[in-house]
Amino acid sequence: MSTTFIGDVAITGGNTKAIVSFASTKKTDANVTSVILHTENASGKIAAWGANNDYPQKITKKIKPTGTLRRGLRVNINAHYGSGFILAEETYENAKRIIKQIPLHKHPEINAFFKRNRMKRFFKEIISDEEYWHFACPEYVLSKDFKKINRVKRQFAADSRFEIMDENTRTINNLYVSSKWEEGVDVASKYVDKIPLINSFLSAEEVKEYCKKHKIHNFVRPVCFPMLTSGYYPDPEWQSIESSGWLDIINSIPKFKKAFLEEKMNVNLHVEVFEEYFERKYNNKWEGFTPEKQDEIRKEFIEQLDQSLRGVENGGKSIMSIIYKDDNGTPQPGLKITEIEKGKKDGAYLDDTAAGIQAALTAAGVSPSLIGAGVPGTKDGGGSGSDKRLDWFILSALKKPDRETTLEIFEFIQDYNGWDEKLVGGFEETTFTTLDQNPTGTQKEAQL
Repeated sequence: MSTTFIGDVAITGGNTKAIVSFASTKKTDANVTSVILHTENASGKIAAWGANNDYPQKITKKIKPTGTLRRGLRVNINAHYGSGFILAEETYENAKRIIKQIPLHKHPEINAFFKRNRMKRFFKEIISDEEYWHFACPEYVLSKDFKKINRVKRQFAADSRFEIMDENTRTINNLYVSSKWEEGVDVASKYVDKIPLINSFLSAEEVKEYCKKHKIHNFVRPVCFPMLTSGYYPDPEWQSIESSGWLDIINSIPKFKKAFLEEKMNVNLHVEVFEEYFERKYNNKWEGFTPEKQDEIRKEFIEQLDQSLRGVENGGKSIMSIIYKDDNGTPQPGLKITEIEKGKKDGAYLDDTAAGIQAALTAAGVSPSLIGAGVPGTKDGGGSGSDKRLDWFILSALKKPDRETTLEIFEFIQDYNGWDEKLVGGFEETTFTTLDQNPTGTQKEAQL
């Protein structure tokens, strides 16, 4: 049985003077890649992520100039994290659930663990991986006697590759981590780290016994957003902006506009230079120059004029030319510049830009109002305060399943280390209010 990789797409791009163009990539990029899920002697063989095992690196580079999409993903990260992790105690009175926030210092062991592992930073890193790739790879480091988790740290999801599933146990035994997959390194390279991988469905007690039996002191236990298929790597919704072709369009429009503005003089202006201009300028010595010398002077003049008029930085700049009188004493210009067409107006492609912004933010699941996404030169604004409050409230509410995925890490450590089972972890949510309701404009709510 074989499985085609999720997220395995051809990366296209181009650099021509057309509005939008697409050029084929290397032939190997377009090949459909499959792997054998169940095979003998699979140890040391990885499931490639993309045709050349560099899909995360490719798409990360491709979205680098796409500020709208990147900002939308950042909003998702911020909404997911909220005001940060909190510890609480959950009780029930009269069939009503009561959540009481507990300061970390009330539990010295937990407080020491959080400080030692810089958990504020750790959760931000894990959430970033989850929002970008829909999975994260926390690595746990055990005490010598296997009884406690002493440390937890993030392995970059984009640098992580799963070993091919073992045929006999039907499990993935190892994770390989490297920042050099794009360079074609193999698992035997000194730049690749091999880390045991533990099934996320095993309980803390089962993991403890397994690690003692196999003498494992550090391992990765992945957390993952729900997947629609049984492939190795998730297929985040926001990446549809790449496979649909919109990402190429969004990136092409600024390049085209820039090229157009740099070449604007050649499109809009007709420059006429009267031959007498040179005769007057050179005090009637013009006729004495050789044809080659005259051509050289004309060429230098055109280059100087072109530099004076071309480009955005020369907008509004003045030039000077000679005015002479004809036989009747009427002033005549030696140089005449006529605007023959305006070409594309300053607002050209705003509709395409707006459509691209909408496509990118829709794929990311973020309302344009949350990043103030309006289109310059149009009536489209960045949304009212009420729009922002409502959109933020909806986005934060939708993040509850994602937060539950992140909280699996705390719950696993809690079970493994034997922390008080009455304690629950959560992420505090910031809710925006109107100033008449709250002078600060915000209030905090625990989301567990």
